[in-house]
Parts: sequence; structure tokens; C-alpha cells
Amino acid sequence: MALLEGQGLSKRFGGVAALDGVNFAVEQGTIVGLIGPNGAGKTTLFNVVAGMFRPDSGRVLFRGEDVTNLPANTICRMGIARTFQVTRPFLKMTCLENVAVAMINSPRSEHGRDWRRAARTYLDYVELGHLASTEARYLNVVQKKRLEIARALATKPELVMLDEVLGGLNTQEIGRAVEFVKRLRDERKLTICWIEHVMGAIMGAAEKVIVLDQGKHLMEGPPDAVVKDQRVIQAYLGD
Repeated sequence: MALLEGQGLSKRFGGVAALDGVNFAVEQGTIVGLIGPNGAGKTTLFNVVAGMFRPDSGRVLFRGEDVTNLPANTICRMGIARTFQVTRPFLKMTCLENVAVAMINSPRSEHGRDWRRAARTYLDYVELGHLASTEARYLNVVQKKRLEIARALATKPELVMLDEVLGGLNTQEIGRAVEFVKRLRDERKLTICWIEHVMGAIMGAAEKVIVLDQGKHLMEGPPDAVVKDQRVIQAYLGD
């Protein structure tokens, strides 16, 4: 069953189509990879789904409900969380406080005396518990990306959209990160849509891969079929 669907989504900026009639579906309980060369429209698609951009045409359906023009905070409370390619923590807040802010927008938020303990559990899950009292400005890039995930989890989502969370990782760390994404799906019963340029990671985690190119839906299918498709090879490497 599709938890998230996009129907004919189009978005233009200054007359240039960032999305051009994109159709896609993310099935409940799956990890779906979203790939494409730079400028393909991947992050724009996330921004449309998350309510940061309104599409010029088309619809976004979540659990079968039209959420196309709802504000971002409402969409988040409905169960869609996302991370950002360029991390956006509150730099002068501690890691614990950053997570606590995210908990405010959860429809099932922990309140009262337990908020610190609840926020700490999310930090522990992403292996940042030892930095709970550290201001976010002192984190390195990898740690900030982990904090992004902790904040997303704190909203208690059904769907998490990950935008290039592997940046700055070495080969060994990438392997551990792929296993972590799988655990997110399995342990927390999440559905995950994942933008990533590290093809080996996507191929090792996703059940389905959706390919965008120049704002259009190029193809989709199992990872092993996508990576061998000549249209995908041409989109990435050219003639």
C-alpha cells in the first residue's frame, strides 16, 4: 500500500521547471531511494512533499489524504519528517534542546518533567548522547547530520525523508550508516525515502529506486535493474 504518492507534480522557478509532471509512490514499510544527477529536482520534490514549496500543479497524497497545500508544521504533525542536505540546527542551543524543540511539534509529544529523558533517548539512538549538553555550533558535519535524524525522529513520524545523510563519511562509516537506516525502518516501523549520491548505499538498502532527471520521472524499479538501465547511465554519465 502506498503511504505517500505524488500525482503530476510540477514546480517552476523563474520559468525553469524543477519538477515536470512527476508521479511516484512510496509503499508503506519500505526504503525507497531517490536518485538523479545534480539539479534533477530531488530536494525540490522533498520540499513540495514537506509543505515548504507549493507545487504549480499536481497533488501530494499521504495515507490517501490530499496534503498538497497544507503548511509544513501541519504536514509534520501528520507524520512526515525530513532532514536537510544543508543541516539547520539551532546553533546556540544544546543538542538536547534542539531535539526538545522538535518534540513540540509531535502530536504525541512528551511533556513535563520527562522531556529531558525523552529527548535524550533520541540522541542516544543516533549515538550523540554524550554530546547532549554541547551547543550544536560545536558539532562537526557528520554529528550535525545525526542531530538532524534525532530531531526528525522526535516528531514521531511514519515517513522520514533523508536528504544526503552520508556526506562526510568514509567507506567504513557509510557501511554502518546503511545498516542504521535499515534499523530505522525495522526497529521503528518507519517508511523511508532517501536521497543519496552514494550509489552503493542506496543499492544496498532500498527495495525500490526512483530516478529523476531534469525534473522528470525517468524510471523506477529494483536497484539492480535501475543501475543497469541505459537511461540512468546516460543521465549520470552522458553520451
